Amino acid sequence: MSANAIRNISARMVKTSKELYEYGLVRGTSGNISARIPSTDTFLIKPSGVHMGLLKPEELVLVDFEGKKIRGKRHVSAETPMHAAIYRARKDVQAVVHTHAPTATAFGIAGIEILPLQIEMFMLLPRGVPIVPFEAPSSKTLAETVQKKIADHDAVILENHGIVTVGSTVEEACNLNEMVEEAAKIQFTTVMLAGKDAINWAELKKKFKTQNTIK
Repeated sequence: MSANAIRNISARMVKTSKELYEYGLVRGTSGNISARIPSTDTFLIKPSGVHMGLLKPEELVLVDFEGKKIRGKRHVSAETPMHAAIYRARKDVQAVVHTHAPTATAFGIAGIEILPLQIEMFMLLPRGVPIVPFEAPSSKTLAETVQKKIADHDAVILENHGIVTVGSTVEEACNLNEMVEEAAKIQFTTVMLAGKDAINWAELKKKFKTQNTIK
């Protein structure tokens, strides 16, 4: 396990955490972020009770894929089991970001999936952002439910809770989180301006369909 790799990832996680806070996707100690240590079955995660906008590299906790703490002075995040379950399910995932993005979270409460109405979002998430039925935060059931859904999606909404995005880098997972929130705002505004009938998902897929984008 390279000390340089851990230092590099830690610095990027701290930078990304501040970006998520400044973007308004988390408030106070809510939300969490983690990143896999390359070529290992371990990952770093924001500890419990730490402000995302004030996170320091030395506060990050190193855990294994079963959620057991290996190194760190702080308590592990209560949602470590969910992050561990995602890494076990997706070998390609290098980072996980969980926020309480306000508009996207509201969609989950309303029971409405977020659709990629703009071409940029469609290229990233052609099937949209599905809702994971509510389970108690930090529970084994939540971890298992998210693990099943994340196997086929890079972003999901946790009903009455928030959103989870994954990526090949910390920056990619963060960017996708921001994109999901923007997509939610666009969908909400569209319905307010023109009504829900203005969104025809079948027609949009036909309009956006490009080679190797969707089948």
